[in-house]
Order: sequence, then structure tokens, then C-alpha cells
Amino acid sequence: MHKSKGKFSGVLHKGFKPDKCKTSLRMAVGRIKLLRNRKEVQVRQMRREVAQLLEANQDMTARIRVEHVIREEKFMQAYDLIEVYCELIVARLSIIDSQK
Repeated sequence: MHKSKGKFSGVLHKGFKPDKCKTSLRMAVGRIKLLRNRKEVQVRQMRREVAQLLEANQDMTARIRVEHVIREEKFMQAYDLIEVYCELIVARLSIIDSQK
């Protein structure tokens, strides 16, 4: 019987292709920047809405919106970390390739 080692077992045996990895990482960085920019616009709008709610004495609704703002800011921080790690991997690809 053939026993599968998992979904990615064949990928590792085909060899590491640093150029393909570099291209994929750079594309990922571009996507992350796009997502982060969208989130920044969204968070700015949400902050304005919170300010308007506070001016209208709708404190409870404003508190709920603030929780959403905080969650979106955490997403932006995660995007930043992922972007930095992608760039770090790109910078170290030659070292990674030599460690076969």
C-alpha cells in the first residue's frame, strides 16, 4: 500500500528554486502593502465614525466601534510583521539555498 506523507511531501523532493521563491515573496509583499493600505483607509474612516458617535453621545456604540478599530490595527501590525519576514527571507535566499 502507498502511504502518503502529506500534501507537501513531493514539493520538497523537487528541489528548492530560489528565483521562484524570490518572485513569490516579492508578490506577497506587494499584496501585503495593498492590503495594509486598504486597512489604513478603513481604520481612518472608522476613527472618524467613532469621533462622530462620541460627539453624538452614543458611547456604547462608540466602544463597540473602537474594538473593531483595535482589531483592524492588529491586522495591520500582523501585515507589517509578515512583510518584514518576507523581505528577510528574500535577503537571505542565497544562504538558504546554500544550506541544502
